[in-house]
Amino acid sequence: MLQSGDIDGEAKVLTVSNFVQQTERILGAITERQIIQLYVSMYGSNNVITADELQELLSTVYTIAMDHYPGGPQSCQKLQSTFRAVIDSAFHNKSSVPHGYMTNWLEEHCPRLVPLLHRYVVHMLSTAYRKISEQTQDGNASGIELSTPVLDQVCENCESASSKPLLPVSQVWLLATSLPQLYTKPSQRSSPLCTNMTVTTKLCVAKLFDFSCPSHWTLLYNSNNHGLGANRFIYHISNYRGPTLTFLRGDQGVEFCLGTTDEWKESHHYWGSPDSIVIQLLPKYHVVARGNKVLYMNLSIRGYPFGIRAGSDPRKPVLEVDPAFSVLTYCGIPYQLESVEVWGCGNPQSREVQLEIRKWEGKEVEKARKVKLTANDWNDHPDRYLLELAGRTSYSSS
Repeated sequence: MLQSGDIDGEAKVLTVSNFVQQTERILGAITERQIIQLYVSMYGSNNVITADELQELLSTVYTIAMDHYPGGPQSCQKLQSTFRAVIDSAFHNKSSVPHGYMTNWLEEHCPRLVPLLHRYVVHMLSTAYRKISEQTQDGNASGIELSTPVLDQVCENCESASSKPLLPVSQVWLLATSLPQLYTKPSQRSSPLCTNMTVTTKLCVAKLFDFSCPSHWTLLYNSNNHGLGANRFIYHISNYRGPTLTFLRGDQGVEFCLGTTDEWKESHHYWGSPDSIVIQLLPKYHVVARGNKVLYMNLSIRGYPFGIRAGSDPRKPVLEVDPAFSVLTYCGIPYQLESVEVWGCGNPQSREVQLEIRKWEGKEVEKARKVKLTANDWNDHPDRYLLELAGRTSYSSS
């Protein structure tokens, strides 16, 4: 962004006039594309951006996000592999790419990555004097929050170390930059900065500075703990009427994420809303498919393909899981399916309703086991015939 003569040679500082000029340029970026173009040009040079420069941009955004993570910054052993997946996908073994190409790639696969950094910069240039860590009367922090969705640590019937969630925080952060806001939509709270504003002004400021608490993802199914299989998968995710993220991990380090906006359902047709999405996480990170009718699950309807499928072309799905939950196929290449994880991204009521329905179903099953037969029912019951074949011909009145 800086030109020759912007910096005082003796003091080695940016002059006031040029600081104001560059600040106005940053604050003047309105649309997401303008924001992405601005920061790509800032981190790149000579109309190209290198892999190291992109990693510096990723590292900056990640550091800012972790600085505002509930409970403090989190360490992640898979951080470098997460960065590498993005770089390998964006550069295709090239050392550098043009600014325009990188802008298009980020807009397609990580549209919320750079705007998060922009919100932070705007805050520091305009309202940083209010202090992000300032506490309100209700105990919440005021100012801008650049938080990553929080993974609920409480797992139903999970006590062993082997049952710990497999999702690293760096992947949660990166997914939050790609997923539609339906999956990461936080719970809103009021801010002391908005007490004397009109409704319209509050909405504008809240959109810019994101006055919100982080959303929480609830673990619904973990094959390492609940068992890997179609029946176990269906049992643990059924009746969860909210958005979910399903993580499929195969051998050779392949990993995918399926985002569904509604409850999983069996059908011989493809289904899904405009916010449905399929993302490859490893070894390269990119959006595979998104939009209406990109998901398919059939485990019982005869005459149609069995298993789980995903992709925009029903005749040639890009991703397949066989009905035995043993093989994961991507672009025609089979991998052994090693684990499956499903996280619920809805509000707490979605999980509570699911657990209540499961409890009711359990009571109904128990009730069905204790049904008493009348004398007339017993006379025509097949069990009576089997007992008579075994030699028992008389029974008590009870």
